[in-house]
Amino acid sequence: MRMIIKALSLVLASIGIFILSSHKLSAQTYPDKAITIVVAYTPGSANDTLVRIISPDLGKLLNQNIIVDNKPGAGGSIGTGFVAKAAGDGYTLGLGSTATLAINPVLFKKVSYSTLKDFKGVAYLASTPNILVVPASSPVKTVKELVELMAKKRLNYSSPGNGTTQHLTGVLFVNQVGLPAEHIPFKGPAEAIVSIAAGDVDFGFASLASAIPQMKAGKIRGLAVTSLNRISDLPDIPTMESFGYKGFEKTAVWFGLIVPASTPDAIVETLHQNAMKTIQNPDIRKRLVGAGYDPASPMPAAGFQNLIKDQVAFWKDLVSTSGASID
Repeated sequence: MRMIIKALSLVLASIGIFILSSHKLSAQTYPDKAITIVVAYTPGSANDTLVRIISPDLGKLLNQNIIVDNKPGAGGSIGTGFVAKAAGDGYTLGLGSTATLAINPVLFKKVSYSTLKDFKGVAYLASTPNILVVPASSPVKTVKELVELMAKKRLNYSSPGNGTTQHLTGVLFVNQVGLPAEHIPFKGPAEAIVSIAAGDVDFGFASLASAIPQMKAGKIRGLAVTSLNRISDLPDIPTMESFGYKGFEKTAVWFGLIVPASTPDAIVETLHQNAMKTIQNPDIRKRLVGAGYDPASPMPAAGFQNLIKDQVAFWKDLVSTSGASID
């Protein structure tokens, strides 16, 4: 009996060694075939544009083709859920974002994934701040003047829809000001910004990508950006922080590569190092800035994972405060 047990132990040990060896070998030879990056939104979206800017250079560094696979639906939850269930072999990545990883799990009553259990953060790629704007016809020239007007009458503010970062940033602003304002949700960024330009809405937070064309056309006025520092392309626009409003830098829309939680750390590190090289490529950075993104500074994969945890807690509180919910 003892001999049988000993023999069985040796067999199990051998299997374990084989699995560990195979695991190590797969990480060392990775990648040896095309890699897919799942984008949980439609072609042409901010998420899609970012991936298509970085993927050719990242593919060259990894010496493999990168396939961009758009899987839109349910505010990005469908594509993100697909990544969560994919094999953890490094050949299926996802583009995680503020909405898919931090907001949707709270906003939607049911999603098919857990942000903190089902994914590993690979690389923080870029972000884009929001900007507080008013109609060009508005007498308001500063954030201080906007608050003074809010104290005199009830104003309204637009957003691209319930639970969007722009809506929730508006909630944060109204709460810190301590004065009521009515939220007017629209079907998307274009409709929301046009409503401000037309003077139908008093103010709103908008993404830089949607606001800058209207600002250049003289139809809206920027009052403050949510980033901690002024934007190089908008040097005359102050920050929300400079007016004493705290935490607005956390409302930036951010983007980063994620993989299923079962992905080996060695593969995560390979992807991380090459993604960082891509983001530091001057030509890539120039293209990202031109498209309205703020390319990330170098950050370890563990740092990105901590950022995700912080964002999950931050947006959970804001969604709860707003009362927003989607079935």
